[in-house]
Amino acid sequence: MFASAVRAAAVAVSGALAVLWAIEGVVKVRAGFGASDILLVADGAERNTRVPEWFAPIGALMRGIPAVFGIGIPMLELLLGAVFAVLAVGGLLGLLRVRGVAPRSPRRVTAVAALVSGGTLALYWTSDQLIAQYPVMLVLSLLLLAVETLTPAAVVATAEG
Repeated sequence: MFASAVRAAAVAVSGALAVLWAIEGVVKVRAGFGASDILLVADGAERNTRVPEWFAPIGALMRGIPAVFGIGIPMLELLLGAVFAVLAVGGLLGLLRVRGVAPRSPRRVTAVAALVSGGTLALYWTSDQLIAQYPVMLVLSLLLLAVETLTPAAVVATAEG
């Protein structure tokens, strides 16, 4: 029972992250996010006393190849949304015990997606680009990472069996 509840929670969190990341990516694509936006962030971070000193090399890299970041950031957000959506759908199908579907998502894929999500949000936060949903998304990412890395294998085996 506990194992099924943990899996259901992971599916719900993956689904929420899928929606939130997809929205972030779509908003940036529709707004024409690009190199000039990256330069605005990098230049603003350079002058901002709330941005830690260790962000300087990242800001310099952003200023050096703003077009790459301008395209890469929205694509990363859309990719995260898609990965979390696949994990959520796969997890849901597994919970419903659909024939031919593994009863759980691959732990490594989920953990990597949660780490990339959390790292991306940490990058945004340290560059002082904090908006209301980012803390929620970070908590969800860390929660999913904790479930995937801290849930004992015996509990997972019980859920699968």
